[in-house]
Amino acid sequence: MATQTKKNKTPLKERLFSLAKIPMEIREVSLSLFLFTIGWGLGGDTFFSVYIKKIIGTGIGLTLIGTLLPLVKLLVVMPIGALNDKGHGKNLLLSGKIFYAFSALFYFLAGVNQSVRMLIIAVVFNGIGSGTMYTTYRSLYGNNSHTENRTQIFGVYFSSINLAYVIGAIISSWLVAWLDLPYMYLFIVIFAILSILQDSNIQDFIHNKVAHKRKPYIDKREKKLNPNYRIAKDLKSLRNYLGKNGFLHSFWKEIFSLKAWKRTLFALKSYSRDMKIALGAQSLIYFINYIGYLFIPLIAIEKNLSLSEIALLFGTMKVPYLINILIGNLGDRYNKKLLMSLLFFICSLFFILMGSLNEFSAILVISFGISLMVAILQPISTGLIATYARPEDKGLMAGLGELVSKAGEIVGSLGFGILTGIFGMQVSFQLVGVGLAVIGGYGLVKKLIKRRE
Repeated sequence: MATQTKKNKTPLKERLFSLAKIPMEIREVSLSLFLFTIGWGLGGDTFFSVYIKKIIGTGIGLTLIGTLLPLVKLLVVMPIGALNDKGHGKNLLLSGKIFYAFSALFYFLAGVNQSVRMLIIAVVFNGIGSGTMYTTYRSLYGNNSHTENRTQIFGVYFSSINLAYVIGAIISSWLVAWLDLPYMYLFIVIFAILSILQDSNIQDFIHNKVAHKRKPYIDKREKKLNPNYRIAKDLKSLRNYLGKNGFLHSFWKEIFSLKAWKRTLFALKSYSRDMKIALGAQSLIYFINYIGYLFIPLIAIEKNLSLSEIALLFGTMKVPYLINILIGNLGDRYNKKLLMSLLFFICSLFFILMGSLNEFSAILVISFGISLMVAILQPISTGLIATYARPEDKGLMAGLGELVSKAGEIVGSLGFGILTGIFGMQVSFQLVGVGLAVIGGYGLVKKLIKRRE
């Protein structure tokens, strides 16, 4: 059992009360993140692997598209991290959501026209949007947390995303009976616009005009909010965004520059082994998560499940992430490395079972178990990276965290796809399970030996 850092466990009542202490900046940006993600939960991510395979037609095609997406993200996250350190967060959030909206339109056109070319364009826009937006969000959450509450704050981050996924999946299980899959992607555009409005000062304008009683609240919020992460009034002038020397010019210049990569490699050399272990753990967690995201729905297809049932399976896989808001402080209360080793080992058992059992009820329970392990692991590794990062490198290290995450997804997509082609899907799950057992078991044994010494 992991070493406890406090003598008494925190009661559930106290954990709920502690949520009220979450900074206002985090609450505001969590609402923005929640609104945006609902659009993807309403079909975009829920049926992603099913939709891609329907257009491509083959499992290897799905593997290649599934690899292209994190590859594009990987290429942009380091420059985006550098732009965050320069204070461009507000424009990065706007840009990321605009890229996402364009990607949704191309996903829609790809499905309507059964066009692989449009699908590739959609994936490229998706990758740029994701790398831009989520690196910025992570930087924001890291900057508005401290060592004592960092894991809990990142628990709020993951819960905001996955609450939206669960709600979206439940609604889409009904909608898919009425709408063809391509039309589900149009919800992404709608909710991207709503999220941009949440990021803006339009709410405050409305409150000032029609709700004078809320003025003290508005004044209080204006003082507390971090202006670097809101769409400022100066964006009313498109010159600051689209002009020759505007933000987009700086954005593309940074994307195609090697400065951020050189700075990252130089900075990483100066960090201790602890940072490198945290980054490695982050990569492994996203390796596990991406396999579940891409390939578990394909198992459901093999079992002849309907799209509504697949939506409910996707929602079930996201439910464990919601408890992050309550158990997000586990990593703040226990030895983080020992806890991660234990969770990797437990996760290995679920992978072995996934490759051994065929009943849908068993698949549902095992998928829930894998998601629960990942849900606990994600805020721990993300919090560790933010903790180890120096103040001047917060954005850069958030970008590096995203980079290793995408590297894990690439290996997960390509590696598992190759294994499936050689051994079949069930044996592939078992092989991954054995690998995770070795990694988790090694970490546990190493920690136990150190404790005895």
